[in-house]
Amino acid sequence: MKAASFATTILLAAVAPLDGQTLQTRPVPTGGVQSFTFQSPSMGVRFSLNVGMPTGYQSGDGKKYPAMIVTDGDFVFPSVHAAAGSLAGVIAPLFVISVGTALDEGEGEHTKRRIYEFSPPGWDRKDTFGQLVENFCRTLKTDAERCTGGAAKFLTAITTEMIPQLAAKFPIDTTELGLLGLSAGGFFASWAIFQPNSPFKKYLISSPAMAYGRGEIFRQEASYAAKHQDLPVGIYLGAGVLEASDPQLEGIGEIVSGMSHLAGVLASRKYPGLNVTVEYHPGMGHTDVLGTSVVRGLRTLYGK
Repeated sequence: MKAASFATTILLAAVAPLDGQTLQTRPVPTGGVQSFTFQSPSMGVRFSLNVGMPTGYQSGDGKKYPAMIVTDGDFVFPSVHAAAGSLAGVIAPLFVISVGTALDEGEGEHTKRRIYEFSPPGWDRKDTFGQLVENFCRTLKTDAERCTGGAAKFLTAITTEMIPQLAAKFPIDTTELGLLGLSAGGFFASWAIFQPNSPFKKYLISSPAMAYGRGEIFRQEASYAAKHQDLPVGIYLGAGVLEASDPQLEGIGEIVSGMSHLAGVLASRKYPGLNVTVEYHPGMGHTDVLGTSVVRGLRTLYGK
């Protein structure tokens, strides 16, 4: 009886906590981060922006800092911001700024928006990958004209709408901007390299889905090469070795082969101002490689 009584007492204590001993929700303090929303006049949608402060930053210190623009908004920002913080003293202090959808908009809206915003105009989607994307758009009930093709508008919105607003509020060195993208965002970052209105000097690209646009990335590269003698930027390209044998990611998305081909073509140009680093991370796949690629990319592009 005594044992049963003791067990009953423990059970009751577990299910009936004393006053003041229940869990209470609270706002989560995130050090060194300010978050905003921005309604884009040109795109007609709301963007979620997160601004991670540089290590050691003090408002009014008179310094200007580089900034890395990160695609995919709330969904990718925490890992990139944490990675930059973990490299304090190893890399130059920089703003980490994410642009994209908010978590509370949900996975469906996130997927719908990124397919449109990261993909190039002029793609008929008649190839295998294009048909896959078209099926996604039908499933997500995306308007046909907003399924793909928004990359140029998205880049313009970042460069002419969001960056000026951010630079007016924070001491950002707009001559030292970087761009980071994963998967479809990695394609967008790769595509942006060759656009005449791209202000970015550093590109951190993880597992880019090079099948977007049916070879458009290489047409853009060739067009740039025909008109320029130099490409003065730093590029980090990273992917997981496990992606190379994935029937979807590589077999259709051309992630590893497309990334490797881009690196090889750029090497053949012999641009004097171009620095390209390519790394294949063993034992890693499409999503878990992001953290490693971000850390390695930040070290490569911003290392002291």
